[in-house]
Amino acid sequence: MTTRTSPSTLTKHESTLPLYMALVGTFFLRAGGGIMGILIGLYLAAKDAEMRSGPIPNPSYIIPATLVGIITASFFITELGGSFISGNLIDRHGPKRYMIFGPLFGAIAVFITALLHLQGDSPTSQFVLFLALLFATRLLEGAAGATTNPAALAYIAAYTSGDPKLRSRVSGYFEMATLVGAASGFVFGGVLWDKLGQGAFLADALVYGFSALIFFFGVRNIATAGVEHAESHNLGEYRRLVTAPRLRELIPAWLAISALLGVLFNHATFQLSNAAPKAGDFVGKSVAPFPGQTLSHAFSGAAVGGVFGLYAAAFGVGIVLWTLIIPRMRKSTIMLIAAGGVILASMLLIAINHTGLIAENSPARSILIPLMLIAVMVESGFTPAALVYLSDISELHPQNRGMVMGLYSFLLGFGQLLGSIIAGPFADAHGVDGLLTFMVILGVISGAGVMLLRRDEIITHAELQPEIVDAAAD
Repeated sequence: MTTRTSPSTLTKHESTLPLYMALVGTFFLRAGGGIMGILIGLYLAAKDAEMRSGPIPNPSYIIPATLVGIITASFFITELGGSFISGNLIDRHGPKRYMIFGPLFGAIAVFITALLHLQGDSPTSQFVLFLALLFATRLLEGAAGATTNPAALAYIAAYTSGDPKLRSRVSGYFEMATLVGAASGFVFGGVLWDKLGQGAFLADALVYGFSALIFFFGVRNIATAGVEHAESHNLGEYRRLVTAPRLRELIPAWLAISALLGVLFNHATFQLSNAAPKAGDFVGKSVAPFPGQTLSHAFSGAAVGGVFGLYAAAFGVGIVLWTLIIPRMRKSTIMLIAAGGVILASMLLIAINHTGLIAENSPARSILIPLMLIAVMVESGFTPAALVYLSDISELHPQNRGMVMGLYSFLLGFGQLLGSIIAGPFADAHGVDGLLTFMVILGVISGAGVMLLRRDEIITHAELQPEIVDAAAD
């Protein structure tokens, strides 16, 4: 029988080191997912260009943005269903083993993708098989998020029980590891694509493997209330939690922000890429951009990665600043301010999309881009504030901690699934402008949703005070 250690029995150094190793493992897991995310977009953009204008053109095999959205969003189908199952298992067996399973699933998915093959003269059956296997690999990668995310969050929630300052700090770091890791993967993945072409998928398998090793050697098993007294979990129990006012009122806002991430990570690559890899089994030809949109199909793989790297840097700086502020402000206030940042950043990007971005004296370089990066810093406060709010709610359900934190993956996955699918027609009709308009709409929905939970946030805080006092006394 596996021995699990309670955080309260460890020295401060011993208890915090595994906690931060969990964050490091999460960073590399998300970096692997980010690499896969940009590689899929670049790969499909290049294949689309090859099918349209290659040596043996085959216009029957074109890949519109709507289809790209469906393929990339299939990742979230298994993340959604799997988060229910893994939340149950985490409460019964502890989080560590499920933190390890995730990167192993991811490594298998990218290895299969590296073996896919399609040419302009391929029969229709091979094109169908190609799309089906792409769909299957995305499902397998979704299983990675479905197992590791709720496990890591349950681990963090258990370790920081009774310490709101540590929880706020670590929740911010988790979001940084998640989002900056993914964006860093986009940067690295773009360079790998330019250098290795389809072989970049094999390199990504190594990143996933490194994440699994960190979780295996760096994270120790711990005992939580959920592990010791796990209840019988079923869909009815999940329904009871989701319909509770404190969670129900968080859902619209978090779904909107998750949909925003779906637009960024599942559509932006395809819209920005000029579909011209320098290495690999094929060379695509640039796709015609939308007239008047300077960001449309304008960047190489490495340049697309650089765009996401700049975004990640601004987002990371914003999270660091917000982690200092979150313990001193109402979480709903921070989320409301961040929703305003989403709207402002999207509107500034629309302006940038219609300026001479490349020109040396472009106003986008000197004015619009710095303002946009500041807006990104502002919007970065939403997810850590929402995560702290969700962790606080988990204190009221200690036997169901894995289930509560599993809702993070569910809402993240479902939101990105909806965002990726709905954004497809916007992008097909209006390119980058369409995506950015949809992002403005999501920011408005998120802000309106946050207004619903402000009253119950005060009630939750009052109910948690005895729990915090008791933990401090122990």
